[in-house]
Amino acid sequence: ERYQLYHLEKAKGGIGLSMFGGSSNVAPDSPNIFRQLNVGTDEIIPWLQQFSARMHEEGAALMVQITHLGRRGEPYGDQWLPTIGPSAIRETLHRSFPKEMDEHDIRRVVKAYAAAVRRCRDGGLDGVETLAGGHLIGQFLSPATNRRTDRYGGSLENRCRFGLEVFEAIRREVGDDLRVGMR
Repeated sequence: ERYQLYHLEKAKGGIGLSMFGGSSNVAPDSPNIFRQLNVGTDEIIPWLQQFSARMHEEGAALMVQITHLGRRGEPYGDQWLPTIGPSAIRETLHRSFPKEMDEHDIRRVVKAYAAAVRRCRDGGLDGVETLAGGHLIGQFLSPATNRRTDRYGGSLENRCRFGLEVFEAIRREVGDDLRVGMR
């Protein structure tokens, strides 16, 4: 409630768009270790509906930032699931050794992103922003964390493949009516 009211005050002050959620997680193996929101479950939809209705009533748009932490996750947080990443390169913050994602993991996480964006749309949000940076999409992009030799590694085109598959799945799931970006 306090979080919503904070953003609502900004809307009352005339802000046109507010971004919230700071790395809201899309899947169970991306644990909530930084007090993020969990957009990986339908339980979030009523909360998003209430939040977006309040903001829209004041004439402001509302977007959320979503992510999968990948190797940056904490294996001892939330559901105690192993961290995953494009390659098994030790993470520097939490010191975990991620499991290198296989094709099943890749398909599962791509679907999780699309389902999370559907929840955001059903919650009345105006858009989503995926976080790349040091998180999973960015981990695939970087040759420092992606040492794969398959179609997801090596060349820039191959390292971009995972992120492109995420965005293609998002568009198939929600169409063109929702703003979708990447940070």
